[in-house]
Amino acid sequence: MVRVDDRLIHGQVVVGWVRMVGATRIVVADDAVAKDETQKTLMQFAAPPGVKVTIIGVDQAAAALAAAQFGDENVMLLVRDPQALVRLMKGGVPMTRVNVGNVRAAPGRERLTKEVAAGPEDLSAWKELDHAGVILEAMWVPGQSTTNFNQVVRARR
Repeated sequence: MVRVDDRLIHGQVVVGWVRMVGATRIVVADDAVAKDETQKTLMQFAAPPGVKVTIIGVDQAAAALAAAQFGDENVMLLVRDPQALVRLMKGGVPMTRVNVGNVRAAPGRERLTKEVAAGPEDLSAWKELDHAGVILEAMWVPGQSTTNFNQVVRARR
């Protein structure tokens, strides 16, 4: 499973998504968190028992995932924003479907759905993923109805 959620590892991911997809490993691909030992430690403690956690930069994650470094483990990949997804895709990570979770509103960002806001760079990255044929599904929590995020992105052209 590939999920965009600017909170990365947090209660909703641990309680809902990890269980739903049966993840045995969470890979957080985020340059800032990979350099912050405190954040890394907090995220590792937030993971459920028995689930391995790897927190690395986006380019390092791309190399590891493209080389199938995690073998047959059931990996849940978490990124903060769509730009990271584009970097992963360009780094050789096959991507067919993405779960779009929470991306908070902030100054200069327009709300695309209740849970997802985007600035110009985000929207450009979402469009690039859409053009590449990636299925984008906005679903905040497991079991919630799914919003076709590709259509949301296309409506912003």
